[in-house]
Amino acid sequence: MTPYRNLIIGFALLLTGAVGLTTTGGSCYSMGNMMGGGMNQGDMKGMMKDMMGAQLPPGIEPTELPEAQSNGAKLLVQYCSQCHDLPSPGMHSAQAWPSVVERMNQRMQMMSGRNMMGMMHDIKAPEDRELEVLIAYLEKYAQKPIDRSQYEDLNSTAGKTFSTICSQCHALPDPKQHTDDEWPAVVQRMVQNMKLMGKSVPDEETVETVLGFLQKHTR
Repeated sequence: MTPYRNLIIGFALLLTGAVGLTTTGGSCYSMGNMMGGGMNQGDMKGMMKDMMGAQLPPGIEPTELPEAQSNGAKLLVQYCSQCHDLPSPGMHSAQAWPSVVERMNQRMQMMSGRNMMGMMHDIKAPEDRELEVLIAYLEKYAQKPIDRSQYEDLNSTAGKTFSTICSQCHALPDPKQHTDDEWPAVVQRMVQNMKLMGKSVPDEETVETVLGFLQKHTR
């Protein structure tokens, strides 16, 4: 058995579920296209959105990436937007990114044609050196979790509101990772993400409370 046995079995089950979507969700993917090598990146993104629904967070534009012209940013665009929208480096913490990348890399290796007989002929997998650069980039610009011991007012009304709202989708962020001027746009983007993902969306007063707490502690 190959080391990808379980992944291949899992992906076969995924494809079986995708076929079910063709009759229940109006998806246009057919088993003939998938097994015949006709499934491209656009098909993959569409299938993933159909299957995952609101579980996948909205992506960002390449120009929104920090150091957008760096090798790390270019690798993120090249590989991580093949099957879904472009993720923000702030989606996970530096501690979490290596395992996330490893999991995604296993899937890319499986679908790249090396182990799936070319079924996903447009999916490319990174080389080891590229993975090192990519992980280093993601760790550099990752979500910085808050150090609770440094914020005594987390137990205040504003602090509790911030904790409740901002921990719905990710680790509670450190307010010092953005400036006073940067936080309003970040908070509004998160509100839009919550709407798209079906999360509990705060009202305007609550948003202002969260923003006030963040701006109180910015760098």
